[in-house]
Amino acid sequence: MIHILQSGNYKVFHGVCLNMLSILKHTKEPVHLHLMTMEISWSKVPKIPETSADHLREVMKSVNPENELTYYDISEAFEECFKNSPNQNPKYTPASLIRLLSPRYLDCDKVIYLDTDTMTCSSLEAFSEIDIENKEIGVVLDYLGQFWLKSDYFNSGVMYINVKRIKETGLFEKAIKLLSEKKFYFADQTALYKTSTERVYMPEKFNEQRKIKPDTVVKHFCKGIRYFPLFKVYNVKQYDVKMVHKFLKIHDFDDIYEQYNQLFPNEQKLPMD
Repeated sequence: MIHILQSGNYKVFHGVCLNMLSILKHTKEPVHLHLMTMEISWSKVPKIPETSADHLREVMKSVNPENELTYYDISEAFEECFKNSPNQNPKYTPASLIRLLSPRYLDCDKVIYLDTDTMTCSSLEAFSEIDIENKEIGVVLDYLGQFWLKSDYFNSGVMYINVKRIKETGLFEKAIKLLSEKKFYFADQTALYKTSTERVYMPEKFNEQRKIKPDTVVKHFCKGIRYFPLFKVYNVKQYDVKMVHKFLKIHDFDDIYEQYNQLFPNEQKLPMD
């Protein structure tokens, strides 16, 4: 069983579904999705409804009856942790902090954390190549951060987490404590960078932040910069199909987009070209 962690509010649920459809396409081993969500007093965005999670579970089991989905509403714990934090409204969304609470709920030894703006291009079984037995996390360098911030600054959008080990070291609890004391631009990512001491740096194929390559396992639709013909900062997500086609020139997931619109008629529609 391959354990996967995703987290977010209802605004990004279509990203969760698209990601899972890509996983189901490429990964033949049974997968267990741990889906964490919340709604809080300082945000108007609702949590992922349990009925939506139930439908996703049905889709997963239709592909492989051994697949599982566990739904966690951590609203109360999240509010308690971050209601007085200077990082309660980070650069992107409060939902990016949900994963820091995951060790309190997970009972698996290892889990692959994937941001909701990622898609898989090959089997997640490739993560078994990475030895994290005596480490806290496996990470990939941040494409921009390694030049602008620190040479070893990593991107937390994809992490191979040794749950058993971080429960011993208290890594995520240390990050939560740091976030309660000091404000950071990239809140959870920087907090994990500053508090983690046992890391494995994985090849970029596990968190490809630029062009998809033949060996890419996970494609991350994160912020980037183009210098030619004009300087442009972009942040195109996989569910913005028109921009994925027009700007990024990516058509690798067209079958997934069509499948999503068929299987999830009650969720946010993806406007096709």
